[in-house]
Amino acid sequence: MPRKVYCRDPIPVERPTRMEVRDALDQLDRIHDQLTRGEVYRGFRVPTVAMVGAVGLLAAAGQRWAVPNGDARAFVWYWSVIGAAGALLGSGAAVRAYLFREDDFERRRTRRVMGQFLPCVLAGALLTIALARTDGFVPLLPGMWAVVFGLGVVSVRPHLPRAVGLIGLTYVLTGGILLAWLPPEPSGWCVGGVFGAGHLATALALRSTKEHHDD
Repeated sequence: MPRKVYCRDPIPVERPTRMEVRDALDQLDRIHDQLTRGEVYRGFRVPTVAMVGAVGLLAAAGQRWAVPNGDARAFVWYWSVIGAAGALLGSGAAVRAYLFREDDFERRRTRRVMGQFLPCVLAGALLTIALARTDGFVPLLPGMWAVVFGLGVVSVRPHLPRAVGLIGLTYVLTGGILLAWLPPEPSGWCVGGVFGAGHLATALALRSTKEHHDD
């Protein structure tokens, strides 16, 4: 006798709505953001940061031969070139890692760090253009550079070792002292000495964190 087969109604499967998919994606974005903030950004390499500091100290020592006494325009051009060279040297490793080694998650973290730091670079460039038009305002530049750069360092402190935040505050305080002091002819050590020592201290902070991570 043939066996009767009864067909049951298919169990309905609920498909996620667009709102639910959007909420899930937003949740993933928040998780990625928390992970990005929780890890130390390693795009800034210790050797390159230390090398930038050494270049700053050497440039401070060599200003007496490269910039004539009292030539404010030559002072601005000299340190603008040194600053651009230091920026290319310091960011070269991060750019190379972004293009060839990092995955999507790491690239997202790099974009976040650079997006927080680049406004201070743009502000420093605009202030340089504005103040360099009048020779009497050139003595303001070393202090302004230190303050603006220090604010940029503080803005990316959540992605770097805690000691970097103190270094950023030191930049700001040193810049304030330079603005209050206002030497008639800014010395090379007001720029190269400040940024050289700051970059060397940053390299030490990054190195100590890297060794702790490796251990």
